[in-house]
Amino acid sequence: MTIPLLFEAGPLNPADLRRFSTLFTKTAFDFFPCDTARLVPLGEDEGKPPAELKAGLKQIRDNHLPVTDTEQQELLLPIWGGETLCGLLVVQGGESQLYGMPTVWLDEQSHIISREFYLLKQSCQDPATGLVNGFHLRGELEALGQEAAEAVAPLAPSTLALLEVYPRTRDADRSLRYIVRAGSCLASMIGEDMHLHHLGAGIFGLLWYGVDMEQARQLGESLLLRLKRENFVTAHLGITTVTPHDPQESGAPEQLLEQAWQALRTARLRGPFSLCGHVTAQDIESHPFRKTPESTLRKLRALYRGKSRFSLVLLRMDQEPVSNHFSKRLRTLLGQEKGLVLVNQREAFLFLDGLDGKAARVWLKDFREKMEGIGGSSFSMGVAIFPYHDFKKSDLPLNCRKALQHATFFGPDSLAVFDAVSLNISGDVYYNEGDLVKALGEYRQGLLLEPGNVNILNSMGVASIQLNRLKTARACFVKALGADPKNFMALFNLGFICLDDNQAPEALALWERALAVNGKHADLLQHLGMLYCRQARYVEAREVLERCEGLIKKNPQQGGEPMVVARWLGRACEALGENGLAIEAYQRAVSGNPRDAGSLSRLGRLYALEKQGHDIALALCGQAVELDGGKAAHWYRFGLVQSLTQDQEGAMQSLAECLRLDPRQAEAALLLGRIFEQQDKPGKARKLYAKVLRYSPEYAPAQAALAALS
Repeated sequence: MTIPLLFEAGPLNPADLRRFSTLFTKTAFDFFPCDTARLVPLGEDEGKPPAELKAGLKQIRDNHLPVTDTEQQELLLPIWGGETLCGLLVVQGGESQLYGMPTVWLDEQSHIISREFYLLKQSCQDPATGLVNGFHLRGELEALGQEAAEAVAPLAPSTLALLEVYPRTRDADRSLRYIVRAGSCLASMIGEDMHLHHLGAGIFGLLWYGVDMEQARQLGESLLLRLKRENFVTAHLGITTVTPHDPQESGAPEQLLEQAWQALRTARLRGPFSLCGHVTAQDIESHPFRKTPESTLRKLRALYRGKSRFSLVLLRMDQEPVSNHFSKRLRTLLGQEKGLVLVNQREAFLFLDGLDGKAARVWLKDFREKMEGIGGSSFSMGVAIFPYHDFKKSDLPLNCRKALQHATFFGPDSLAVFDAVSLNISGDVYYNEGDLVKALGEYRQGLLLEPGNVNILNSMGVASIQLNRLKTARACFVKALGADPKNFMALFNLGFICLDDNQAPEALALWERALAVNGKHADLLQHLGMLYCRQARYVEAREVLERCEGLIKKNPQQGGEPMVVARWLGRACEALGENGLAIEAYQRAVSGNPRDAGSLSRLGRLYALEKQGHDIALALCGQAVELDGGKAAHWYRFGLVQSLTQDQEGAMQSLAECLRLDPRQAEAALLLGRIFEQQDKPGKARKLYAKVLRYSPEYAPAQAALAALS
């Protein structure tokens, strides 16, 4: 068994110059007194270098020495990964004496800075997962803060997320393998363009560039759902804004990490798969369901005390106020009427005594026309009526805010009356914030008002899944399908619940029904293709996964995980004997996620079978068992490749480890038995074949092997 820690980062490569560009560039400025320094990766996957560097690059390739242009004050230094040229450091401007230095000195500096870059790469690697670590994340946060401080115009938003996938296992070995699997899954989900950091103990750091808090919550929700589908026990996410940052808070990396950590602590209290965003004072003040001031509540209580029928209306300007014009318009139109209660210069409550919902709409239509006659900004209205169901009078101010949030879906200058849809929308607000318990409370109230509302049933089902309340979720989706048999979301989500209950045929039937409703949903195609593979329906799997891959290439934002799709497409092609297509698919999976142990192992096996290089095959299979040595299948493939290279001792050790992890692995037992036969140990071989037949009496290869020894 290999130790599940990687202490060797490997030589510098072109991808490292992009991956560590922030730290490397900062180091370049420490070495050279220049105005600008930029890194240019050189490799097959990096495309052609800039045309203006073509001549200088040719000189470097020919002479292996730096190139100086004294007149233009430009220096091209080669960056070496061992003996391989992996990139250029282009230095310009600054102190003129730099460009008059001897070539020997510059060559020495080229090798020194290459070594410095390698040491930085080594220091940034997490030994458990092979991902970049907290040192790298801190450098990126520091660079973002400096960039924001120096920028003239506001920077595009960025967010920091801390994701906890904590292993609850009995020993360090299983904990590490759980964390490694989490890192591999996350890398497949988020893609190679986004840096994924492991900070230790199953805490992963993600820095999302060009993503605001709302978008980060949506990305986080998707990640949590996918982790649940990958059978992780729990996952929590804490998010904070990096840029633009709250001006009342420090933008230092430590402060940002502290904010994300506090949000993560709150997320842990919200359920097994939940998230939380860092909340500022401004966020609290602008929350759609913010608390109504106590002074306003006292005035409202005085208005509806003793009243048995009335409507309460919350009016709000659609634009931010720049003056008190809105409140003046209200006072001008309503005079000294006691039913008007101002909250601030943008909001006011209006008490309509004796009016039910229908009468209130008529009155408010006339009121809006009169307000438009006065002139001024548009405004929206949220209406709550009393009596309504079992809501108390004290619930009405908040119900007005929920109705007002409902009205925003119709655009400015709109009106909505509080109802079941309002509760669905308010539940979605809490759900998007990661407060699943509050969201469920809203959905339950909505179902009391409208028991057959399919949207609420679906929303409640999804929230219940994340809280591991699968019976509740199943009941919601079944009821939704009873009302709408072709409801896509109910079919899709109920399929996952069936899989969790080991009801694969039922899940397959549901997803095939969903496919008939929407054949261009990438997530459905991905999971349906995976299930087809598990059911050994490889022709259908290949067709569905190829369709999914095509959709992802056209629009990566529409869902689906490209590396996961490539991995399962490889399995389908491999099972169909299309080894060339399978190799291409596994190569795509590994290029996007170099730590995908399953794809590495299968790719190594196919390289060996197709005679495309036994050394590469051994390296790939060996890497797979280093990354995930807890999978018996990885050890079997490693043993198979070792046997093909005539390494019988290595093969025997690998196959023995495979059978230790899974004694029912018939192929491994059969291969090990044949090696025993070659070593003239028929007794050991016979025992292995007999053991296989105890587990699988109908396994023909073992029957034939045992018969041949009789």
